[in-house]
This record gives sequence, C-alpha cells and structure tokens, in this order.
Amino acid sequence: MLDWFRRRRGASAARQEGDVHALDREGDPRGGVQSPEYRVAQPDDVLQEGETTMSGPGGAPADDSTPDERRERDR
Repeated sequence: MLDWFRRRRGASAARQEGDVHALDREGDPRGGVQSPEYRVAQPDDVLQEGETTMSGPGGAPADDSTPDERRERDR
C-alpha cells in the first residue's frame, strides 16, 4: 500500500534523485538552487529577480551582540 501511495504523488522534491536543479523555477530565487543574492541576503533585504520581488530569507538579521546582551536590551 505504501508503494501505491508514493507513486500516486508523481514528481516531487523527494523524487529529484540527486538533481539539485529539479526544483528550479525561472524568475524565482527560492526554488531549487537558490540564487547567490538570495543566499547571502539579510531578512530585511528586498530582492528582485526577473518579475519576482520578495524579502530575504526568514530569521533574525545578523547581530554581533551576545545572547545576554540581547536579553538585556529586550527587557
């Protein structure tokens, strides 16, 4: 039964079988192999590739402070 379920889904990320470009989407820096600009962008950066405009990847912007300094600042 599990084999039937897996075949039903067709082509998916799990089926890329080592092809890193299987999920590439033209004009979308997030799909498949990410563009170099998207990889090094900060979360508050705005990126444009082709017709697509988006924010950088999620997460907190890089900060040189220690966790204790951030906790103190947030109190």
